[in-house]
Amino acid sequence: MQNSMDDQFSRTELLIGKDNMDKLKRAKIVVFGIGGVGSFVVEGLVRAGIRTYCIG
Repeated sequence: MQNSMDDQFSRTELLIGKDNMDKLKRAKIVVFGIGGVGSFVVEGLVRAGIRTYCIG
């Protein structure tokens, strides 16, 4: 049985494939500034499956 995190991204995995989903899970990103645009960028990246990020 899948855990809730994997289930949450199951549709994304169907769209981009398992290998690319694994790349997103391992990705590390930095976003400088979370003003008007940055906040939407961070939200989109988190919803896409990126688990490690730093907000500067």
